[in-house]
Amino acid sequence: MVAALPTLAASPALAQGKRTTTAINPNRVVYSVALADQIFAYLRYLPVAFVAATAPARPVPTTTTTSTSTTTTTAPPTTSTSTSTSTSTSTSTSTSTSTSTSTTTTTTRTPVTRRAPAVSYVIPQKGHYAWRFAHLPASLKSEWQVGGITPLFRGAVMRFQAQHNLPVTGGMDTPTWVALVTAGIKHQFSNETYNWVVVSQTQPERLWLYRNGVMSMTTLVNTGITASPTENGTFLVYLRYKVTTMSGILPNGKPYHDTGIPWTSYFNGGDALHGFIRSTYGWPQSLGCVEMPFVEAGALWPYTPLGTPVTVEQ
Repeated sequence: MVAALPTLAASPALAQGKRTTTAINPNRVVYSVALADQIFAYLRYLPVAFVAATAPARPVPTTTTTSTSTTTTTAPPTTSTSTSTSTSTSTSTSTSTSTSTSTTTTTTRTPVTRRAPAVSYVIPQKGHYAWRFAHLPASLKSEWQVGGITPLFRGAVMRFQAQHNLPVTGGMDTPTWVALVTAGIKHQFSNETYNWVVVSQTQPERLWLYRNGVMSMTTLVNTGITASPTENGTFLVYLRYKVTTMSGILPNGKPYHDTGIPWTSYFNGGDALHGFIRSTYGWPQSLGCVEMPFVEAGALWPYTPLGTPVTVEQ
């Protein structure tokens, strides 16, 4: 269980009154699962996207001005009479009237709806989540819960830690939280596709790989025998080897020591996805691992980074 972190201390830069490179200081953002959900979704570490609610409509004033101007000028008539050997009479009349009217008549308020930012980085926003991919099996969708420490949430933590060179624990500690807020501010999106592995124990047993919601490969596999079964559930890849050695005790009490096991991704205790040579595939033969042909195991391995969900079902 990931516990909520206390309010983190201010950075030395803030304490000394220095300017920081961003408006938000990641060291002062209070941790919550709800806010982490929104940032992980925004940065594409989850199969869901967070859609922020539309901000309330806010009236914006609009002013209409009406102006009328009429000009008329009136001057008295002028008469000039001059007599010598002839008589001349001159009359000049000019009329001008000036009237000016300026009126501000209307002020209206038009509602303007603004969309909220994609994510806050400070406190959780109002909004909803939507699946990022059109076609996803129901078993994956059932693993998602808003605000819950689900396998998908822990997988997002592990994938983020791996991509940011942090210890991959699946737990939200202070360095991971500060790095996550910083990545959100800098819009540092996940550089991997969202991958998910499904293993069916219904015979013939088969594995499917989904990448960004698209089924990209499938192969026959072998799961655990009755004496050493493969557990059903959703687990996370936590350890990987290109080649490794597997050893232990067989159900009959005899030890085994298998070298050269290729393309191994451990997901539940000693259970792993890996290549193994068998004469046939599609039915229980292993000691709990999910075995597959070498070629298929090699094709799958690049798409099972740390934190990849693996669902085993009937």
